[in-house]
Amino acid sequence: MSLPKLNFITQQDASTSTVFDGAIILFSDKNALVDLIPSAKRWSELDASFGDSVQLLVPEDRIPSQRVIISPVGSLHDDFDDVRRYKDAGFAAGQRALKAGITSPVIYFADTPSTQGTQSNLHWTFNDTDDYEEYLSVTVLGFLEAAFDPIDARTHFKKINQPAAAFTSLNLVSPVQISNQDEFENKIIAIESGRRIAKDIGSPDPEIMSPENIVKYIRSHFQDDSCIQIKVIEDIETIKKEYPLAHAVTRASLAVSRHHPRFVMFEYKSPDQSKVKENLYFVGKGVTYDTGGADIKCGGNMRGMSRDKCGAAAVAGFFKTIEYLKPSHVNVTAGIALVRNSIGPDSYVSDEVIYSRNGTRVLVGNTDAEGRMVMTDLLCEFKERIIAEKATVPSFVFTVATLTGHAVRAYNGYGITMDNGFSRKHKISQRIYDGGHIMADPFEISTFRREDVACVQPGRSSEDIVQANDKPSTMTNRGHQYPAGFMLLASGLDKHGLNHELPIGYTHVDIAGSAELMSSIGWSLPRVTGSPVAALTDAFLIPK
Repeated sequence: MSLPKLNFITQQDASTSTVFDGAIILFSDKNALVDLIPSAKRWSELDASFGDSVQLLVPEDRIPSQRVIISPVGSLHDDFDDVRRYKDAGFAAGQRALKAGITSPVIYFADTPSTQGTQSNLHWTFNDTDDYEEYLSVTVLGFLEAAFDPIDARTHFKKINQPAAAFTSLNLVSPVQISNQDEFENKIIAIESGRRIAKDIGSPDPEIMSPENIVKYIRSHFQDDSCIQIKVIEDIETIKKEYPLAHAVTRASLAVSRHHPRFVMFEYKSPDQSKVKENLYFVGKGVTYDTGGADIKCGGNMRGMSRDKCGAAAVAGFFKTIEYLKPSHVNVTAGIALVRNSIGPDSYVSDEVIYSRNGTRVLVGNTDAEGRMVMTDLLCEFKERIIAEKATVPSFVFTVATLTGHAVRAYNGYGITMDNGFSRKHKISQRIYDGGHIMADPFEISTFRREDVACVQPGRSSEDIVQANDKPSTMTNRGHQYPAGFMLLASGLDKHGLNHELPIGYTHVDIAGSAELMSSIGWSLPRVTGSPVAALTDAFLIPK
Protein backbone atom coordinates (compact mmCIF):
# COMPACT_ATOMS: atom_id res chain seq x y z
CA MET A 1 0.00 0.00 0.00
CA SER A 2 1.72 3.16 -1.20
CA LEU A 3 2.15 6.21 0.98
CA PRO A 4 0.98 9.67 -0.11
CA LYS A 5 3.49 12.32 -1.06
CA LEU A 6 4.34 14.64 1.83
CA ASN A 7 4.82 18.26 0.79
CA PHE A 8 5.85 21.26 2.87
CA ILE A 9 4.33 24.48 1.56
CA THR A 10 4.04 28.10 2.64
CA GLN A 11 0.76 29.73 3.52
CA GLN A 12 1.09 31.87 0.41
CA ASP A 13 1.48 28.74 -1.75
CA ALA A 14 -1.62 27.29 -0.12
CA SER A 15 -3.57 30.48 -0.80
CA THR A 16 -2.72 30.62 -4.49
CA SER A 17 -2.63 26.95 -5.51
CA THR A 18 -5.59 25.17 -7.07
CA VAL A 19 -4.30 21.59 -6.68
CA PHE A 20 -5.72 21.05 -3.19
CA ASP A 21 -9.21 19.60 -2.94
CA GLY A 22 -9.78 20.48 0.69
CA ALA A 23 -8.31 22.21 3.72
CA ILE A 24 -7.87 20.82 7.20
CA ILE A 25 -7.21 22.98 10.26
CA LEU A 26 -6.02 21.59 13.57
CA PHE A 27 -6.38 23.81 16.61
CA SER A 28 -6.33 23.79 20.38
CA ASP A 29 -7.96 27.16 21.02
CA LYS A 30 -11.00 27.76 18.81
CA ASN A 31 -10.33 31.50 18.97
CA ALA A 32 -7.18 30.85 16.92
CA LEU A 33 -9.38 29.75 13.99
CA VAL A 34 -10.33 33.35 13.30
CA ASP A 35 -6.96 34.14 11.70
CA LEU A 36 -7.62 31.51 9.03
CA ILE A 37 -11.44 31.60 8.92
CA PRO A 38 -12.73 35.03 10.00
CA SER A 39 -16.32 33.77 9.94
CA ALA A 40 -15.42 31.33 12.73
CA LYS A 41 -16.02 34.17 15.18
CA ARG A 42 -19.62 34.47 14.01
CA TRP A 43 -20.18 30.72 14.10
CA SER A 44 -18.89 30.59 17.66
CA GLU A 45 -21.35 33.30 18.64
CA LEU A 46 -24.23 31.38 17.07
CA ASP A 47 -23.24 27.91 18.32
CA ALA A 48 -21.59 27.42 21.71
CA SER A 49 -20.51 23.91 20.67
CA PHE A 50 -18.77 25.10 17.50
CA GLY A 51 -15.28 23.56 17.32
CA ASP A 52 -15.90 20.90 19.95
CA SER A 53 -15.69 18.10 17.39
CA VAL A 54 -14.57 17.43 13.83
CA GLN A 55 -16.70 19.45 11.43
CA LEU A 56 -16.81 20.04 7.69
CA LEU A 57 -17.43 23.69 6.78
CA VAL A 58 -18.08 25.56 3.57
CA PRO A 59 -16.78 29.04 4.41
CA GLU A 60 -16.36 32.06 2.18
CA ASP A 61 -13.08 33.11 3.73
CA ARG A 62 -9.36 32.97 3.00
CA ILE A 63 -8.94 29.19 3.03
CA PRO A 64 -8.27 28.05 -0.59
CA SER A 65 -10.97 25.45 -0.78
CA GLN A 66 -14.72 25.11 -0.82
CA ARG A 67 -14.38 22.43 1.86
CA VAL A 68 -12.71 22.97 5.20
CA ILE A 69 -12.46 20.43 7.98
CA ILE A 70 -11.70 21.69 11.47
CA SER A 71 -10.36 19.20 14.01
CA PRO A 72 -9.91 20.15 17.67
CA VAL A 73 -6.72 18.98 19.33
CA GLY A 74 -8.10 19.54 22.81
CA SER A 75 -6.31 20.59 25.95
CA LEU A 76 -2.52 20.76 26.00
CA HIS A 77 -2.14 22.39 29.41
CA ASP A 78 -2.94 19.75 32.00
CA ASP A 79 -0.42 17.51 33.71
CA PHE A 80 -1.90 14.44 32.01
CA ASP A 81 -2.02 15.82 28.46
CA ASP A 82 0.42 14.52 25.86
CA VAL A 83 1.11 14.51 22.12
CA ARG A 84 -1.56 11.89 21.44
CA ARG A 85 -3.88 14.90 21.24
CA TYR A 86 -2.32 15.59 17.83
CA LYS A 87 -2.40 11.96 16.72
CA ASP A 88 -6.09 11.71 17.58
CA ALA A 89 -6.91 15.01 15.87
CA GLY A 90 -5.00 14.00 12.75
CA PHE A 91 -6.65 10.59 12.67
CA ALA A 92 -10.16 12.00 13.11
CA ALA A 93 -9.58 14.71 10.49
CA GLY A 94 -8.10 12.19 8.09
CA GLN A 95 -11.06 9.86 8.38
CA ARG A 96 -13.52 12.71 7.87
CA ALA A 97 -11.57 14.02 4.87
CA LEU A 98 -11.57 10.65 3.13
CA LYS A 99 -15.30 10.27 3.74
CA ALA A 100 -15.78 13.65 2.08
CA GLY A 101 -13.68 12.55 -0.89
CA ILE A 102 -10.72 14.79 -0.06
CA THR A 103 -7.51 13.16 -1.27
CA SER A 104 -5.03 16.04 -1.49
CA PRO A 105 -5.66 18.32 1.49
CA VAL A 106 -3.67 21.29 2.67
CA ILE A 107 -3.15 21.03 6.43
CA TYR A 108 -2.91 24.05 8.70
CA PHE A 109 -2.20 24.49 12.41
CA ALA A 110 -4.20 27.41 13.78
CA ASP A 111 -2.02 27.36 16.89
CA THR A 112 0.90 25.28 18.16
CA PRO A 113 2.10 23.83 21.46
CA SER A 114 4.53 26.72 21.84
CA THR A 115 1.77 29.31 21.47
CA GLN A 116 -0.16 27.36 24.09
CA GLY A 117 2.73 27.76 26.54
CA THR A 118 3.44 24.05 27.04
CA GLN A 119 7.15 23.86 26.30
CA SER A 120 8.34 24.66 29.80
CA ASN A 121 5.76 23.23 32.14
CA LEU A 122 5.27 19.52 31.45
CA HIS A 123 8.30 17.34 30.57
CA TRP A 124 6.97 13.86 31.27
CA THR A 125 10.13 12.32 29.88
CA PHE A 126 13.02 11.32 32.10
CA ASN A 127 15.42 13.40 30.02
CA ASP A 128 13.36 16.64 30.03
CA THR A 129 12.57 16.41 26.33
CA ASP A 130 9.80 18.77 25.23
CA ASP A 131 6.60 16.71 25.35
CA TYR A 132 5.46 18.12 22.00
CA GLU A 133 8.80 18.00 20.22
CA GLU A 134 7.44 15.58 17.60
CA TYR A 135 3.90 16.93 17.24
CA LEU A 136 4.30 17.46 13.48
CA SER A 137 5.50 13.89 12.96
CA VAL A 138 2.75 12.54 15.18
CA THR A 139 0.09 14.53 13.33
CA VAL A 140 1.20 13.23 9.95
CA LEU A 141 1.31 9.69 11.31
CA GLY A 142 -2.26 10.18 12.53
CA PHE A 143 -3.36 11.11 9.00
CA LEU A 144 -1.54 8.09 7.57
CA GLU A 145 -3.18 5.82 10.13
CA ALA A 146 -6.60 7.10 9.05
CA ALA A 147 -5.84 6.11 5.45
CA PHE A 148 -4.65 2.57 6.19
CA ASP A 149 -6.54 -0.60 5.32
CA PRO A 150 -4.91 -3.94 6.23
CA ILE A 151 -3.97 -6.45 3.59
CA ASP A 152 -7.16 -8.53 3.84
CA ALA A 153 -9.28 -5.42 3.23
CA ARG A 154 -7.08 -4.31 0.34
CA THR A 155 -7.34 -7.76 -1.22
CA HIS A 156 -11.13 -7.58 -0.98
CA PHE A 157 -11.28 -4.10 -2.54
CA LYS A 158 -9.13 -5.33 -5.40
CA LYS A 159 -11.35 -8.38 -5.86
CA ILE A 160 -14.48 -6.28 -6.22
CA ASN A 161 -12.63 -3.65 -8.28
CA GLN A 162 -13.24 -0.92 -5.72
CA PRO A 163 -10.42 1.52 -4.99
CA ALA A 164 -9.57 1.95 -1.34
CA ALA A 165 -9.93 5.48 0.04
CA ALA A 166 -6.46 7.02 0.26
CA PHE A 167 -4.59 10.29 0.17
CA THR A 168 -2.49 11.11 -2.87
CA SER A 169 -0.68 13.88 -1.02
CA LEU A 170 -0.57 15.58 2.36
CA ASN A 171 0.41 19.22 2.05
CA LEU A 172 1.63 20.67 5.29
CA VAL A 173 1.75 24.37 6.09
CA SER A 174 4.33 23.93 8.81
CA PRO A 175 4.23 26.51 11.60
CA VAL A 176 7.89 25.79 12.40
CA GLN A 177 11.00 25.59 10.27
CA ILE A 178 11.95 22.02 9.33
CA SER A 179 15.75 22.00 9.18
CA ASN A 180 15.94 18.92 6.95
CA GLN A 181 12.72 18.11 5.15
CA ASP A 182 14.09 14.99 3.47
CA GLU A 183 15.19 13.58 6.82
CA PHE A 184 11.81 14.41 8.35
CA GLU A 185 9.95 12.71 5.50
CA ASN A 186 12.22 9.65 5.57
CA LYS A 187 11.57 9.20 9.29
CA ILE A 188 7.81 9.39 8.73
CA ILE A 189 7.99 6.91 5.84
CA ALA A 190 10.21 4.58 7.88
CA ILE A 191 7.91 4.50 10.90
CA GLU A 192 4.70 4.24 8.90
CA SER A 193 6.11 1.51 6.61
CA GLY A 194 7.11 -0.46 9.69
CA ARG A 195 3.74 0.05 11.33
CA ARG A 196 1.94 -1.06 8.18
CA ILE A 197 3.86 -4.32 8.05
CA ALA A 198 3.08 -4.84 11.74
CA LYS A 199 -0.61 -4.22 11.08
CA ASP A 200 -0.72 -6.35 7.93
CA ILE A 201 0.69 -9.32 9.84
CA GLY A 202 -1.08 -8.66 13.13
CA SER A 203 -4.58 -7.77 11.95
CA PRO A 204 -5.88 -10.44 9.54
CA ASP A 205 -7.45 -13.73 10.44
CA PRO A 206 -5.24 -16.73 11.32
CA GLU A 207 -5.63 -18.43 7.96
CA ILE A 208 -4.66 -15.37 5.92
CA MET A 209 -1.64 -14.88 8.18
CA SER A 210 -0.69 -18.45 9.01
CA PRO A 211 3.00 -19.14 9.69
CA GLU A 212 3.51 -20.12 6.07
CA ASN A 213 1.76 -17.03 4.71
CA ILE A 214 3.55 -14.68 7.08
CA VAL A 215 6.85 -15.96 5.69
CA LYS A 216 5.64 -15.35 2.13
CA TYR A 217 4.56 -11.85 3.09
CA ILE A 218 7.87 -11.03 4.79
CA ARG A 219 9.89 -12.29 1.84
CA SER A 220 7.85 -10.11 -0.51
CA HIS A 221 8.69 -7.00 1.53
CA PHE A 222 12.42 -7.60 1.99
CA GLN A 223 14.14 -8.11 -1.35
CA ASP A 224 17.45 -9.90 -1.89
CA ASP A 225 19.37 -6.63 -2.14
CA SER A 226 17.99 -5.35 1.18
CA CYS A 227 20.33 -4.43 4.03
CA ILE A 228 18.22 -6.83 6.11
CA GLN A 229 19.29 -10.46 5.91
CA ILE A 230 16.52 -13.01 6.42
CA LYS A 231 16.71 -16.72 7.18
CA VAL A 232 13.68 -19.01 7.56
CA ILE A 233 13.68 -22.24 9.56
CA GLU A 234 10.80 -24.54 8.67
CA ASP A 235 12.18 -28.06 9.10
CA ILE A 236 10.21 -29.61 11.97
CA GLU A 237 13.09 -31.72 13.24
CA THR A 238 15.36 -28.68 13.34
CA ILE A 239 12.74 -26.73 15.28
CA LYS A 240 12.30 -29.66 17.67
CA LYS A 241 16.04 -29.77 18.32
CA GLU A 242 16.79 -26.03 18.48
CA TYR A 243 13.54 -24.74 20.00
CA PRO A 244 12.02 -27.65 21.94
CA LEU A 245 9.72 -25.52 24.13
CA ALA A 246 8.15 -23.87 21.07
CA HIS A 247 7.92 -27.28 19.40
CA ALA A 248 5.88 -28.54 22.34
CA VAL A 249 3.41 -25.68 21.90
CA THR A 250 2.95 -26.39 18.21
CA ARG A 251 2.75 -30.20 18.43
CA ALA A 252 -1.01 -30.35 17.91
CA SER A 253 -0.74 -28.13 14.82
CA LEU A 254 1.55 -30.53 12.98
CA ALA A 255 -1.40 -32.59 11.72
CA VAL A 256 -2.29 -29.65 9.44
CA SER A 257 0.50 -28.74 7.03
CA ARG A 258 -0.56 -25.12 6.54
CA HIS A 259 -0.29 -24.60 10.31
CA HIS A 260 3.28 -25.85 10.56
CA PRO A 261 5.62 -23.55 12.51
CA ARG A 262 8.20 -21.22 11.03
CA PHE A 263 11.06 -19.33 12.66
CA VAL A 264 12.23 -16.20 10.87
CA MET A 265 15.63 -14.69 11.68
CA PHE A 266 16.44 -11.06 10.80
CA GLU A 267 19.86 -9.43 10.84
CA TYR A 268 21.01 -5.87 10.26
CA LYS A 269 24.66 -4.85 10.43
CA SER A 270 25.73 -1.22 10.61
CA PRO A 271 27.54 -0.11 7.45
CA ASP A 272 30.25 1.31 9.71
CA GLN A 273 31.08 -1.07 12.55
CA SER A 274 33.39 1.50 14.15
CA LYS A 275 30.31 3.59 15.00
CA VAL A 276 28.33 0.80 16.67
CA LYS A 277 27.42 1.56 20.29
CA GLU A 278 24.97 -1.28 21.00
CA ASN A 279 23.98 -4.71 19.77
CA LEU A 280 20.22 -5.25 19.99
CA TYR A 281 18.43 -8.61 19.86
CA PHE A 282 14.65 -8.93 19.59
CA VAL A 283 12.48 -12.00 20.12
CA GLY A 284 8.89 -11.75 18.87
CA LYS A 285 5.96 -13.91 19.90
CA GLY A 286 4.04 -14.97 16.80
CA VAL A 287 1.24 -17.23 17.98
CA THR A 288 -0.97 -17.10 14.91
CA TYR A 289 -3.88 -18.48 16.91
CA ASP A 290 -4.01 -19.18 20.61
CA THR A 291 -6.75 -21.60 21.59
CA GLY A 292 -5.15 -21.97 25.00
CA GLY A 293 -4.21 -25.51 24.03
CA ALA A 294 -5.37 -28.26 26.36
CA ASP A 295 -6.13 -25.54 28.95
CA ILE A 296 -8.62 -24.27 26.42
CA LYS A 297 -9.88 -20.70 26.50
CA CYS A 298 -13.59 -20.81 27.27
CA GLY A 299 -16.36 -18.34 28.00
CA GLY A 300 -15.68 -16.42 24.79
CA ASN A 301 -12.07 -15.69 25.71
CA MET A 302 -10.74 -17.28 22.51
CA ARG A 303 -12.09 -14.41 20.43
CA GLY A 304 -9.39 -12.09 19.18
CA MET A 305 -6.61 -14.64 19.65
CA SER A 306 -5.59 -14.21 16.01
CA ARG A 307 -3.87 -11.05 17.34
CA ASP A 308 -1.50 -13.06 19.53
CA LYS A 309 1.03 -12.67 16.71
CA CYS A 310 1.35 -8.91 17.15
CA GLY A 311 4.70 -9.13 18.95
CA ALA A 312 6.30 -10.92 16.01
CA ALA A 313 4.45 -8.59 13.64
CA ALA A 314 5.92 -5.54 15.36
CA VAL A 315 9.45 -6.98 15.24
CA ALA A 316 9.10 -7.65 11.51
CA GLY A 317 7.77 -4.14 11.00
CA PHE A 318 10.61 -2.67 13.04
CA PHE A 319 13.07 -4.16 10.58
CA LYS A 320 11.31 -2.42 7.72
CA THR A 321 11.87 0.83 9.62
CA ILE A 322 15.52 -0.13 10.06
CA GLU A 323 15.77 -0.78 6.31
CA TYR A 324 14.73 2.81 5.62
CA LEU A 325 16.81 4.51 8.31
CA LYS A 326 19.98 2.38 8.05
CA PRO A 327 21.33 3.51 11.43
CA SER A 328 25.09 3.32 11.84
CA HIS A 329 25.19 3.19 15.66
CA VAL A 330 23.50 -0.19 16.17
CA ASN A 331 23.50 -3.77 14.97
CA VAL A 332 20.08 -5.38 15.25
CA THR A 333 19.23 -9.09 15.22
CA ALA A 334 15.85 -10.73 15.73
CA GLY A 335 14.01 -14.01 15.72
CA ILE A 336 10.26 -14.43 15.51
CA ALA A 337 8.55 -17.69 16.37
CA LEU A 338 5.46 -18.33 14.24
CA VAL A 339 3.43 -21.14 15.76
CA ARG A 340 -0.17 -22.09 16.35
CA ASN A 341 -1.28 -23.21 19.82
CA SER A 342 -3.76 -25.79 18.56
CA ILE A 343 -5.82 -28.44 20.31
CA GLY A 344 -5.55 -32.08 19.33
CA PRO A 345 -4.49 -35.60 20.31
CA ASP A 346 -0.84 -34.49 20.47
CA SER A 347 -1.39 -31.30 22.47
CA TYR A 348 1.20 -30.58 25.12
CA VAL A 349 -0.45 -30.66 28.54
CA SER A 350 0.06 -29.43 32.05
CA ASP A 351 2.32 -31.61 34.24
CA GLU A 352 4.63 -32.42 31.32
CA VAL A 353 8.30 -31.75 31.98
CA ILE A 354 10.02 -30.54 28.80
CA TYR A 355 13.72 -29.97 28.31
CA SER A 356 14.57 -26.52 26.97
CA ARG A 357 17.36 -25.68 24.53
CA ASN A 358 19.90 -25.41 27.34
CA GLY A 359 18.70 -28.53 29.14
CA THR A 360 16.51 -26.82 31.74
CA ARG A 361 13.63 -29.05 32.83
CA VAL A 362 10.44 -27.00 32.50
CA LEU A 363 7.35 -28.15 34.37
CA VAL A 364 4.30 -27.06 32.37
CA GLY A 365 1.66 -25.52 34.61
CA ASN A 366 -0.70 -24.10 32.03
CA THR A 367 -0.73 -24.62 28.27
CA ASP A 368 -2.28 -21.19 27.83
CA ALA A 369 1.01 -19.71 29.06
CA GLU A 370 2.46 -20.62 25.67
CA GLY A 371 4.05 -17.28 24.83
CA ARG A 372 6.94 -17.68 27.26
CA MET A 373 7.48 -21.21 25.94
CA VAL A 374 7.64 -19.92 22.37
CA MET A 375 10.22 -17.23 23.13
CA THR A 376 12.53 -18.77 25.74
CA ASP A 377 14.71 -20.88 23.43
CA LEU A 378 15.26 -17.93 21.08
CA LEU A 379 16.36 -15.91 24.11
CA CYS A 380 18.76 -18.70 24.99
CA GLU A 381 20.11 -18.81 21.43
CA PHE A 382 20.82 -15.07 21.43
CA LYS A 383 22.49 -15.38 24.83
CA GLU A 384 24.76 -18.08 23.38
CA ARG A 385 25.56 -15.89 20.40
CA ILE A 386 26.42 -12.88 22.56
CA ILE A 387 28.76 -15.02 24.65
CA ALA A 388 30.44 -16.44 21.55
CA GLU A 389 30.90 -13.08 19.83
CA LYS A 390 32.31 -11.27 22.89
CA ALA A 391 31.42 -7.86 21.51
CA THR A 392 33.17 -4.80 22.89
CA VAL A 393 29.89 -2.86 23.06
CA PRO A 394 26.96 -3.77 25.33
CA SER A 395 24.30 -6.22 24.15
CA PHE A 396 20.61 -5.99 24.99
CA VAL A 397 17.95 -8.65 24.41
CA PHE A 398 14.22 -7.95 24.21
CA THR A 399 11.08 -10.07 24.23
CA VAL A 400 8.13 -8.42 22.48
CA ALA A 401 4.79 -10.06 22.98
CA THR A 402 1.08 -9.78 23.58
CA LEU A 403 1.86 -11.90 26.59
CA THR A 404 -0.60 -11.43 29.45
CA GLY A 405 -4.13 -10.31 30.19
CA HIS A 406 -2.68 -8.97 33.42
CA ALA A 407 -0.86 -6.29 31.41
CA VAL A 408 -4.26 -4.97 30.31
CA ARG A 409 -5.63 -5.20 33.85
CA ALA A 410 -2.63 -3.32 35.22
CA TYR A 411 -2.22 -0.59 32.60
CA ASN A 412 -5.22 -0.81 30.26
CA GLY A 413 -4.15 0.29 26.76
CA TYR A 414 -0.50 1.01 27.50
CA GLY A 415 2.51 -1.13 26.67
CA ILE A 416 4.73 -2.25 29.52
CA THR A 417 8.49 -2.50 29.68
CA MET A 418 10.75 -3.87 32.43
CA ASP A 419 14.50 -4.35 32.77
CA ASN A 420 16.99 -6.64 34.39
CA GLY A 421 19.82 -4.91 36.24
CA PHE A 422 22.12 -4.31 33.26
CA SER A 423 19.32 -2.88 31.10
CA ARG A 424 18.15 -0.75 33.99
CA LYS A 425 21.68 0.60 34.41
CA HIS A 426 21.59 1.63 30.75
CA LYS A 427 18.09 3.10 31.10
CA ILE A 428 16.59 0.90 28.40
CA SER A 429 13.02 1.08 29.71
CA GLN A 430 13.35 4.80 30.26
CA ARG A 431 14.40 5.20 26.64
CA ILE A 432 11.36 3.25 25.45
CA TYR A 433 9.16 5.29 27.79
CA ASP A 434 10.62 8.59 26.54
CA GLY A 435 10.54 7.57 22.89
CA GLY A 436 6.98 6.30 23.15
CA HIS A 437 5.88 9.42 24.99
CA ILE A 438 7.01 11.91 22.36
CA MET A 439 5.94 9.65 19.45
CA ALA A 440 2.40 8.98 20.79
CA ASP A 441 3.18 5.30 21.44
CA PRO A 442 3.20 5.45 25.25
CA PHE A 443 4.56 2.89 27.70
CA GLU A 444 4.54 2.29 31.43
CA ILE A 445 7.56 0.94 33.31
CA SER A 446 7.34 -2.09 35.57
CA THR A 447 10.08 -3.57 37.72
CA PHE A 448 11.61 -7.02 38.16
CA ARG A 449 11.35 -8.07 41.81
CA ARG A 450 12.58 -11.09 43.71
CA GLU A 451 9.02 -12.46 43.85
CA ASP A 452 9.05 -12.79 40.05
CA VAL A 453 11.77 -15.43 40.19
CA ALA A 454 10.80 -16.99 43.52
CA CYS A 455 7.39 -18.15 42.31
CA VAL A 456 8.80 -20.23 39.43
CA GLN A 457 11.40 -22.08 41.52
CA PRO A 458 11.23 -25.92 41.51
CA GLY A 459 9.32 -27.65 44.28
CA ARG A 460 10.74 -31.13 43.73
CA SER A 461 13.67 -32.90 42.13
CA SER A 462 11.76 -33.63 38.92
CA GLU A 463 11.98 -30.09 37.50
CA ASP A 464 14.30 -27.11 37.37
CA ILE A 465 11.68 -24.40 36.85
CA VAL A 466 7.89 -24.07 36.77
CA GLN A 467 6.35 -22.43 33.72
CA ALA A 468 3.12 -21.14 35.31
CA ASN A 469 0.42 -21.81 37.85
CA ASP A 470 -3.08 -23.02 36.96
CA LYS A 471 -4.73 -19.59 36.98
CA PRO A 472 -5.05 -16.89 34.33
CA SER A 473 -2.53 -14.06 34.61
CA THR A 474 -5.39 -11.74 35.53
CA MET A 475 -5.96 -13.81 38.67
CA THR A 476 -2.28 -14.05 39.60
CA ASN A 477 -0.28 -11.60 41.66
CA ARG A 478 2.34 -9.85 39.52
CA GLY A 479 0.79 -11.61 36.54
CA HIS A 480 2.67 -9.62 33.90
CA GLN A 481 6.00 -9.57 35.74
CA TYR A 482 6.63 -13.18 36.69
CA PRO A 483 6.51 -14.53 33.09
CA ALA A 484 9.56 -12.36 32.40
CA GLY A 485 11.16 -13.89 35.49
CA PHE A 486 10.52 -17.33 34.04
CA MET A 487 12.12 -16.42 30.69
CA LEU A 488 15.10 -14.82 32.44
CA LEU A 489 15.82 -18.01 34.39
CA ALA A 490 14.84 -20.61 31.80
CA SER A 491 17.05 -19.01 29.14
CA GLY A 492 20.02 -18.70 31.48
CA LEU A 493 20.13 -14.90 31.18
CA ASP A 494 20.04 -14.67 34.97
CA LYS A 495 23.64 -15.93 34.95
CA HIS A 496 24.68 -12.77 33.09
CA GLY A 497 23.58 -10.07 35.48
CA LEU A 498 25.31 -6.89 36.57
CA ASN A 499 28.13 -8.65 38.40
CA HIS A 500 29.03 -11.08 35.62
CA GLU A 501 32.14 -10.48 33.53
CA LEU A 502 29.84 -10.44 30.47
CA PRO A 503 26.58 -8.81 31.58
CA ILE A 504 23.67 -9.00 29.14
CA GLY A 505 20.74 -6.63 29.23
CA TYR A 506 17.25 -8.10 29.14
CA THR A 507 14.07 -6.07 28.67
CA HIS A 508 10.63 -7.58 28.45
CA VAL A 509 8.05 -5.63 26.43
CA ASP A 510 4.43 -6.70 26.96
CA ILE A 511 2.19 -5.08 24.35
CA ALA A 512 -1.03 -6.90 25.21
CA GLY A 513 -2.56 -3.51 25.94
CA SER A 514 -1.03 -1.39 23.18
CA ALA A 515 -1.00 -3.74 20.16
CA GLU A 516 -4.66 -3.05 19.51
CA LEU A 517 -7.14 -0.45 20.68
CA MET A 518 -9.02 -1.15 23.87
CA SER A 519 -12.32 -0.34 22.18
CA SER A 520 -14.04 -1.50 19.02
CA ILE A 521 -17.09 -0.62 16.95
CA GLY A 522 -20.03 -2.75 17.96
CA TRP A 523 -19.09 -6.41 18.11
CA SER A 524 -16.17 -6.08 15.72
CA LEU A 525 -12.51 -6.66 16.55
CA PRO A 526 -10.43 -3.65 17.62
CA ARG A 527 -8.02 -1.91 15.26
CA VAL A 528 -4.39 -3.07 15.38
CA THR A 529 -2.03 -0.17 16.16
CA GLY A 530 1.47 -1.20 15.07
CA SER A 531 2.85 -0.52 18.56
CA PRO A 532 5.72 -0.46 19.56
CA VAL A 533 7.37 0.41 16.20
CA ALA A 534 7.31 4.18 16.82
CA ALA A 535 8.55 3.89 20.41
CA LEU A 536 11.40 1.54 19.48
CA THR A 537 12.39 3.74 16.56
CA ASP A 538 12.85 6.84 18.68
CA ALA A 539 14.47 4.89 21.52
CA PHE A 540 17.07 2.99 19.49
CA LEU A 541 17.31 4.10 15.85
CA ILE A 542 17.45 7.89 16.13
CA PRO A 543 20.88 9.10 17.32
CA LYS A 544 20.64 11.26 20.43
